[in-house]
Amino acid sequence: MASLFGKNKSTNKPLILLSHKLERRIAIQLGEFQKNFTSYLRNTFTTDTETNDVLLSCYCSEDTIPDRIFVATLVVGKNFYNQTQFTSLSDCIHVRIPHQDSTLSFLSDASESTYPFRQKLRQILTHDLEGRLAKNTLSTTLKNLQAAETATHALRIESRLFSEQVEDFKSKNISISKKLTNTRKQLEQSYAATQQDIAAFNAKLISSHTALEALKDFLQHPAPLWRRLARALRTPFVPYVPTLPETLTLRDFRACNTETLPDLILDPTETVCSDASSPKEDRPSSTGIKRILFVAGEPHTPGVVYRCHRNAEAARHAGFEARIQDCAVVSYDDIHWADVMILWRVEYSGHVSTILDLARQEGVRTIFDIDDIIIVPHYARVDLIDGIRSTGENEGSVARLFADMRRTFVRCDHGSTTTRELARAMHEVRPVVHLLPNTYDKPSLHRARLSRRLHEGLNLSAAGDTLIRIGYTTGTRTHQRDFATAVPAIAHVLKMRPNVRLVLFRDKQSQTSILAMEEFPELRGLGHQIEWRETVPLSDLPDEFARLDISIAPLEVGNVFCEAKSEIKFLEASLAGSASVVSPTGPFKRLVRHGETGFLADTPEEWTTALLTLIDNPGLRQRMARNAYHDVLWPFSPQAQARRIKLAFSSLGSDEDVAETGELVLARDRQERRNVPVIPESETLFHHDTFAEADVTVVITSYNYSAYILDALNSVSAQSLSQLDLIVVDDGSTDGSVDLVRIWMERNTSRFNRLLLRRSVRNAGLGGARNIGMDAAETEYVLHLDADNLLRPEACEKLHAAMTFGIAYAYPVIQCFNENGPAPIKSQEKATDISSFAVMGDLPFHPLNFVGGNHVDAMAMVAKWAWAAAGGYYVSREAMGWEDFDLWCVFAELGLPGRQVREILADYREHSYSMTNMSTERAAHKARVVEYIKSRHPWINLTAEAPVQRL
Repeated sequence: MASLFGKNKSTNKPLILLSHKLERRIAIQLGEFQKNFTSYLRNTFTTDTETNDVLLSCYCSEDTIPDRIFVATLVVGKNFYNQTQFTSLSDCIHVRIPHQDSTLSFLSDASESTYPFRQKLRQILTHDLEGRLAKNTLSTTLKNLQAAETATHALRIESRLFSEQVEDFKSKNISISKKLTNTRKQLEQSYAATQQDIAAFNAKLISSHTALEALKDFLQHPAPLWRRLARALRTPFVPYVPTLPETLTLRDFRACNTETLPDLILDPTETVCSDASSPKEDRPSSTGIKRILFVAGEPHTPGVVYRCHRNAEAARHAGFEARIQDCAVVSYDDIHWADVMILWRVEYSGHVSTILDLARQEGVRTIFDIDDIIIVPHYARVDLIDGIRSTGENEGSVARLFADMRRTFVRCDHGSTTTRELARAMHEVRPVVHLLPNTYDKPSLHRARLSRRLHEGLNLSAAGDTLIRIGYTTGTRTHQRDFATAVPAIAHVLKMRPNVRLVLFRDKQSQTSILAMEEFPELRGLGHQIEWRETVPLSDLPDEFARLDISIAPLEVGNVFCEAKSEIKFLEASLAGSASVVSPTGPFKRLVRHGETGFLADTPEEWTTALLTLIDNPGLRQRMARNAYHDVLWPFSPQAQARRIKLAFSSLGSDEDVAETGELVLARDRQERRNVPVIPESETLFHHDTFAEADVTVVITSYNYSAYILDALNSVSAQSLSQLDLIVVDDGSTDGSVDLVRIWMERNTSRFNRLLLRRSVRNAGLGGARNIGMDAAETEYVLHLDADNLLRPEACEKLHAAMTFGIAYAYPVIQCFNENGPAPIKSQEKATDISSFAVMGDLPFHPLNFVGGNHVDAMAMVAKWAWAAAGGYYVSREAMGWEDFDLWCVFAELGLPGRQVREILADYREHSYSMTNMSTERAAHKARVVEYIKSRHPWINLTAEAPVQRL
C-alpha cells in the first residue's frame, strides 16, 4: 500500500474508483479521512468511470456490479448477494480479485495457509468499523452536550431574570392588595356612616312632614267666629301660632380618603414565567382555592366511595371543582391543575415522593386522609388488630404498611379523618386535622327509603312477617373478635325466640361465609335460624339493611383500633329504617341516644336485654328506627359535609380567614345538640303508593275545617308539578272532614304518586300534626298547607326550583283574601310592587328579619334534612301558634339559609274561625306563646307582642 500511495504522490492520479451511490453515502467520512490522515495525497478517489489506471473499484450493495476482471472490485454493504467470484472479508466488505493481480491474489486464495490471515483481516476490518461508528456517535454526543450546556446556561440566566420580575410583581401585588383592603374598609365605614345619616335625615323628614300637615290642617280649619270673639274679650290675649318645623338641609356625604393605586402596565408581548417556588399564573390566591384533587390510594375498595367520591361531590356543592384520580396514575398535569390535594390511604413510595415534591413546587396544599388508625406502626399487633390473624397477614408487613402511610402523612400540610379518636392520633404528627365523617349521598338515601317503603308496602318486613331478622353486615373477615362479643347473647336469643333469624353474608362466587363460623361454637345447632345472604355491591347495600328489623354493630370496647371506627353501620341501618344495637365505643356513645335512637350494649347481659327488648316490642322498635333516621339525616348529610369541607379549605387561607374559620368551627362545636323531632302517635286511615319517586310532598294539617278542606285539596291536585305526594294529617276533627278527605283521595289516586291520610290518636296541636306529616313524607322537600288556605297552580314547581342545594326553606308571597275577595291593605300597611292588596312574605330573606318578629308564613317549602336538624316543630299546646316562627329562628341559629320566591303563589284565608283568631291572638294565650318563644330564642326583640286579630 505504501508503494501505491507513493505512486499516487508522484503521479497525482486517482487510485480508487467509487460508484456514485457509494460516494454520496461516504463523502463526508472520506473528506475527514483525507484531511486527517492522508493530507499529502491528491486525487485518491474518483467517480469518473473513464479513468484509467485505478487500482480498486468500489461499489455499494445496491449498485449493479460491472463484470470487470482487470481491476480489483470491492462491494460495501450487508445485503449483497455473495457471488462465487467474490470473497467476503467481513459482513459488510466483499472483494473480487482479478487473476492478473498477484499482489492481492492471496485474498481470494482458499488455501489453509491463507485462512488465518483472512480471518485476522476480517477482525481488523470489523473492529475498525465499530470504532468509526463509536467515534461518530461520540462526536455527535459531544456536540449535543455542548449545545445543551449552552441552552441550559441561557435558560438559567432567563429564569433568574424572570424570577426577579416575579418577585417584583409579588411585592407590587402585596402593596396593591393592602391598599385595596384599606380602601375597601374605608368605603365600608363611609357607607355605614352614610346609611346612618340617611336614616336620621329620613326620620327628620317624616317629622317635618307631620308638622307641615298639622300646620296645613290648622290654617285650613280656623276656629269658629264665636270662639275667636270670646278669645278677644279675654285678657290678656295670647293668640296660638303653631311652630314651624325645622328647615332641613341636605348634608354632604362623608368623603372617603382612598389611597391612590399605582399604575401597573405590562408589556403585552412579554411572557412572565415563574420558578418552581412561584405560584401558577392562573392559580387563585391562598384565600381563593377552587380546585380539589382527591388521590385514592386504594381505588378498588368500598372506602373510596365514602372518602373520595362522596367528599368530592360535597366539595362541588360547596363551590369547588373536584376530581378523583388513582394514586398510581397521578401526573404532573393533575398536580398543576389542583389547588389542594387530598390523599386518602396513600402509601409512601418514590412515585408519591415525586407527587409531594411537585405539589410543594406548584404551591398545592396537601391533606392526608384516613378512616382507620393506620399511621401508628406499633399498633400492628394481633392483640389489637384481629384482622391480621383472620386474613393471614403478618405483623411485619402490616407495620411496614402503617409506616409508609405515616411517611406520607408527615410530608402533608394537614390531616383529615372520620372520628375524634382518629383525629387525636393524627395530632401527634400534624396539629391541624379536619373532622370529615363518613356520610351518605342522595342516591343511597333514596335507595334506602324506597327499599323500606317496598318492604313495608309489600308485607316483606317485620310489619307483615312473623320473622324477626337480626343482621350483621360485615363484608370482610376482619371482625371475628368484634362479632364474638355479641355471639353468646345472639345464641341465647335464638334459642329463646324461634321466630328470630340471624342474617349473615357469604361470598357470591365461592359461597363461603365471610365470618369464620368455626370460631363461634355457640352457634352450633342453630343453623336452621341462620339466613344466608350473598354479598352485594355498596350501591345495593341499602336493600339488605331494609330487610333487617335489627342491625348490630359489635366492636371490642377499649381496643384503640376499634374505638376509632366510624359510625357508618349505624348510619346506613338508620337510613333504611332498621333499629340498631351497637357497642359503646367513643363515636357510638356520642351519636346514639341510648333507649331513644338505639341501644348501647357491652356485656352479654346488655346485648341480651337490648335484643329481647326490641324483639318483643315492635312499637318501640319502629319508634327507635324512626328516631335514628331523623337523628342522622342532618349531621351525615351532603349539605352538612359541604359546610365542613368549605370550612376546612378556608383554613388554608390568610390569617384573617383562618381566624374566622376557627371561630366558626369552635362555635358550632359548642352548639347544643337538638332533640329528635317529637312525633305524636297516629293511625293510617288511607294509603296509596305507586312506589315511584316524587320530589315534593304537600302536607295539609286539618282540624274541623270541613268547610274549606276540599278547596285546599283541589288546589293541590291542580299543581303543575306532575309527580307529587300528598299527606293529610287530621288532628282529631269532629266535623266529618275525615270522611270528606278519604272519599276525595279514593277518587284521585291516579293524580298522585303517594296518598296518605293520617289521624293523630290524641289531639296533638299544630306542631305535633306537622311533625306527623313531615315524618310520613318520603321526599326531600315538603310544602306545608293549612286546610283553610289555597295553593296557586305553580306553587310546588316554582318553590321546588328555588330549593337548590343547601337551601333549608323557600317561601312565596301570599295574598290575603276573605269572603269578599282579596283583602285590602290596612291603614298602617304600605302597598308593595307585587300587589295592591294585603300580602305576606314580601320581605327578602335575611335571618335578622326575625329579631323583631315573624315575616314568613307557615306555607313554605321545607327540606326534610333541615327540619330534622332543627329538631322538628315544637310540640306544646300551651304555646301553640308560633311553631313556624320558632322553626325559622332555629334555622337562623344553625346558619341554614332560606330563599324568597318573589311571586304570589298561595292565598291566605282570613276568617273568624281560623286558628290564629280563635287561639294564637287571644291575649292570655299569646302572652304564653311570646314567653315560650323568648325562652327558646333570647336574641329576639319582638315589636308587636299584643294580640292582633286577622279579619
